[in-house]
Amino acid sequence: MKNMVYGAILALQFLTRFPLPVNCSMDHNTLKWALRFYPFAGLAIGGTLYLIYNLLNGLLPLYMLTLILLTLWVFLSGGLHLDGVMDVADAVGSNGSTEKKIEILKDSRVGSFAVLSVIFLLLWKSVLLYAVLDSSENELFIIAIPMMARFQALLQLFVFHPFQNKGMAHYWKQHLSMRDVIIAACWVLPFAITQVTLIILFSLQICFSFIFGKWAVRQFQGVNGDTVGASIEGAELWNLAVLYSLFLFGIV
Repeated sequence: MKNMVYGAILALQFLTRFPLPVNCSMDHNTLKWALRFYPFAGLAIGGTLYLIYNLLNGLLPLYMLTLILLTLWVFLSGGLHLDGVMDVADAVGSNGSTEKKIEILKDSRVGSFAVLSVIFLLLWKSVLLYAVLDSSENELFIIAIPMMARFQALLQLFVFHPFQNKGMAHYWKQHLSMRDVIIAACWVLPFAITQVTLIILFSLQICFSFIFGKWAVRQFQGVNGDTVGASIEGAELWNLAVLYSLFLFGIV
């Protein structure tokens, strides 16, 4: 039980910025539980967004509420995954060799591709979030999307190999098994099976995970913490785009 509790706290400390000043042991069992709680971190973020939406809905114009939700969304993740987007954008934008891309990926400096990528990602995310909130009568997707995005990150870590034998991706993968992925999926499935919309969303989220993972392998010969972090932002944007498309074409 202690390992499970510590694992939940570690997952929140690693993937969110919820204030949890608790020192947790970093042994094998605790880390395995932390991996199983990846979607739980998404639940914490999505649940907070859902609560704020329901508290402020009707009190503020939708465009202002959308901006508040997006600001909180970034704040709760600490911009951790946006940093991955920026690093990956600079590396891929260089059009260099694999070795050059990996070198840029490790560089802490911010280039023009990084700035442009994060600007357009947040713009598209805000527009799609506004459109979906305006179209949907059930806002359960606010909870489901952050959960699914973090589950697909776990799936990528399991399926694809890191391009180096060090770093965060390599460290987490050493403790990850199929059983951990299945247990993590149990956080997502109760949400995914409640509506046809979410079933479609979850199925296409799995597709996104494999597509992005294969793209990362093609670009860098493997994955790392930056690519997996970027995939979380990409997955959230993908989910919003898919959801809006379903509403737009009257599929659901």
